[in-house]
Amino acid sequence: MRWFRRQAASPAETAKPASFGAWLLAQFAGDEPAGAMPFQKLERACSNAASLVCGAAFARPEAFRRADILRPALREEAGVVARRTADGFKAALADREHTVLAWPWEHMGTSLAWQATRAGEADAAALGERLETLAGAYAIFYREQLAAVLDLWRQVAAGVYRGEREPDLPAMGAEMLAAFEARERGAAAGS
Repeated sequence: MRWFRRQAASPAETAKPASFGAWLLAQFAGDEPAGAMPFQKLERACSNAASLVCGAAFARPEAFRRADILRPALREEAGVVARRTADGFKAALADREHTVLAWPWEHMGTSLAWQATRAGEADAAALGERLETLAGAYAIFYREQLAAVLDLWRQVAAGVYRGEREPDLPAMGAEMLAAFEARERGAAAGS
């Protein structure tokens, strides 16, 4: 009698495909593992990645309307980001000379980097996935606030950046999402 055994899948087969957030985080981290980064560098990489996820989710919300992003608990967490953003902008309007604007993605970057460092483990894949779900939830549930933030960001960035193309965070996020999707399709076709 012959026994049938299920062969163990190779690590490449069982590995979950990288999330868009994890892929972006890797782009900003370079070759440095997230767990080895000093807090400030990890915070900056998380903030930069979150800004592009917010832009992508604003430009293409349908790509982010998933069960993991639409959970009530994540809506509450996105609400904290929205309140911090609103409070920061109110403070900036009240005292224009002594206040620095803090964008919602900076609130996310600080919070996520702090949670990861405090836990003692900054796994890039898990951190990137958390980043994607939080930024996606914020962009979906607080779209109106994000629209106002993006308009202000565009005005500030246009004053700082004098390039050929006007700064457009939703367009940049959508381009990065398209590049990620093309990479994933290429990887799926190659397997």
